[in-house]
Amino acid sequence: MTSEECRALGERLSQNLLLRYSPIAMKLLYDESEIPEGSVRPFKDRGEHLAMCQAYATVRRDRVCLAMLKEDHWCVWPLVSYGLVDLDADDYEYMGDKFFFRDKERSRRFLKEEYPFLKAEKKPVGFALFPLEKANFVPDLVTIYCNPAQIRCLLMGTKFMTGEMFKVTLDPVDSCVHSSIPVLNGQDYNITFPDPGEYERGLTDEDEVMFTLRGDKLEEVAEGVGIICRAGFGYKQLSMEMTKNFPRPEFYNKMFEKWGLETGANWRK
Repeated sequence: MTSEECRALGERLSQNLLLRYSPIAMKLLYDESEIPEGSVRPFKDRGEHLAMCQAYATVRRDRVCLAMLKEDHWCVWPLVSYGLVDLDADDYEYMGDKFFFRDKERSRRFLKEEYPFLKAEKKPVGFALFPLEKANFVPDLVTIYCNPAQIRCLLMGTKFMTGEMFKVTLDPVDSCVHSSIPVLNGQDYNITFPDPGEYERGLTDEDEVMFTLRGDKLEEVAEGVGIICRAGFGYKQLSMEMTKNFPRPEFYNKMFEKWGLETGANWRK
């Protein structure tokens, strides 16, 4: 795909899902020379430091294009997960106590064995975060903040296209890395609940959920959501009702007839 095609696919998703905020396009940077044109460096250009959740909020809410290198960060976990800093044995011991486990040994083991670290042949120096409609690059990752009903449509679309049930591991903290690193490491999609920092400092609403996908899955997701919408099950097509004996898809009535149960009118002939 080209960056133009990615922007067009993002627009299709935004229209079908009535997204309030822009999807976020991420590109890993392996040298400062790769920083995309139009990027704002929070510390260099504004004298500010941002937590990754605040960077996400700035991009999706204000449509600002950011490039985040080590000196721009104000939270430890992205620095650790993306390999922008190194951890020694003492760091693992000290930071391993910070994961909200009653058993501290279990907490330290979680950091060493289960915490999401970026797997890459070369360590990045940072990453660019652009509103998808402004991205002048093909993203490695796309993050969408949306409500549960929009997530349902995304899930229906991906299920239709892949033939697979959605599998996800949830953690109530460190949502910036749990949403992104597994996907950057090869997982197709992910769902993450925003963590306390997202709520307190990233201004994330209580009804928002994070849906992430690999950049090369953007066409699959947009197509799947479009099919679900055309079938009448999309975010904009569903409406609340409490109709008794409501019309149903034809195969419902065929199966009820086979089972000796009462049938009714077919849904949306």
